Amino acid sequence: MNKQELIEKIKANGEWFETNRYVKITKAVELISQLDEPQKVKVPAFVAPFIEKLKITNRRYGVELEKAYNNEEDEELVIWLWFNENVLTLFRALEKGYEVEEEPKWKIINDQKYCLTSIEAGYGNSLHWAFDSTKKKPILFDNEETALYTAYITGGTVEKV
Repeated sequence: MNKQELIEKIKANGEWFETNRYVKITKAVELISQLDEPQKVKVPAFVAPFIEKLKITNRRYGVELEKAYNNEEDEELVIWLWFNENVLTLFRALEKGYEVEEEPKWKIINDQKYCLTSIEAGYGNSLHWAFDSTKKKPILFDNEETALYTAYITGGTVEKV
């Protein structure tokens, strides 16, 4: 039974009478609401498929970890698993659930704090770009290096979103 189910059962029972004492439902619900629920663990996006794989392995985690360490195809996961604190994070994610970390994004702004909203190729080797007020949707870059290069070309600066 989770916290919400317990609250609903208490509300459904009204007041309890036990050993000459009444228990106020509102007070019981207030106390239960203060219970800490386990916080989901944040993991990088490339770890999520491995966690899902572990969920269906019938707790043969050691075998799957060994396979992951020897997997040359997923180097990013191997490097991540190399650190003990990440392995502990992995097990906490299996126990408490997990959320995928949002990948960082970058935008380019100019001196007036306007965002880069468009960039396109012109005739020959020319580029055309526009900075517009922050009310328009800026171009978001997944890769910081690409954002830095584009900022250099357009005369803007990179800002993490």
